[in-house]
Amino acid sequence: MFRAFASEQVGMLKNSITLVPARRDHHQAKWLFATFLASLGMFFLATLATYVLVRTQVYLPIQRAYQPLAMPTTFWISTACLFATSYFLERAVWFVRRERQKPFQAALMMAAGCSLLFLVTQQEGMTQLALRHYDAIDGSTKFFGICFVLVLLHALHVAGGLVFLGYIIYGARRGRYDHERHWSVNHCAGYWHFLDIVWLAMVFTFWVTG
Repeated sequence: MFRAFASEQVGMLKNSITLVPARRDHHQAKWLFATFLASLGMFFLATLATYVLVRTQVYLPIQRAYQPLAMPTTFWISTACLFATSYFLERAVWFVRRERQKPFQAALMMAAGCSLLFLVTQQEGMTQLALRHYDAIDGSTKFFGICFVLVLLHALHVAGGLVFLGYIIYGARRGRYDHERHWSVNHCAGYWHFLDIVWLAMVFTFWVTG
């Protein structure tokens, strides 16, 4: 009995020692992740501000009337797909916190499917955007070119998020995440929420500036 008690105490001591660097690594990961999102946010904010400046021509004494931007209808479908991805990832976080592994993995797969559908519909939307404004003769092509580049940059970040999600799915199948260790799942969900905010800001900017 004494040996069993001593062994248990030694095990608890080892766990308490390993928790310190684990918590430190967690705080460092959260800080690095927040810094990464902040840098991305400033980048997209700067590009959107540039687009608004060029589109509204506030720096010119005489403003010209240009062809309005025709938003592709598939952008609204891709918006729904993007929000669905965030929803399923939030559900995945909820499930893993409660040790419900099968619903957790199912939610991850649903998120992956929605993100793939987003990329497909976004490609169609960018094609429509390019075809509708390619032959503009009033000089407004440069505005639509900036819009296309912004949408493309966002889509590339979505593709990067899909790679991150694939890594999470791989780890989930290997049993790496439970109610205590799911930092990567939280960060993945946070990254997709960030992409939601950026995309909403972009669509709102395109709609307001026309």
